[in-house]
Amino acid sequence: MIDRFAEVPREDPDAPDAFRFAARGKLAGILENADAKNVIERQLNFQITAAISFDQFWQLRTEMSGTLREKMAGLAPAQLPTIKQAVADAARRYFVSGTMSFPAEALIVSGRKAAV
Repeated sequence: MIDRFAEVPREDPDAPDAFRFAARGKLAGILENADAKNVIERQLNFQITAAISFDQFWQLRTEMSGTLREKMAGLAPAQLPTIKQAVADAARRYFVSGTMSFPAEALIVSGRKAAV
């Protein structure tokens, strides 16, 4: 969402970060290219739930995410409340009665080492 407010350089899809293997088939393909056998990719769907307000979430997110801090550092201080409000508006449905509940997913990829 912050990309709407700041020019953000295109990120390297192979950069070592939490989403490096987010594209379906990417990690499975690497295992297959390494001659792994019985490569299986499964999607795990779950909820991230915590007793936390949006303001607490925003503070935690801006303190923990180096990428977000870097993007925000390039903005004028006067823009920050507008960005926070835009994120709050977009996230409103995930914060109800003092509880945050986000849908989430993870890809689980497994394979076996080829017999030697």
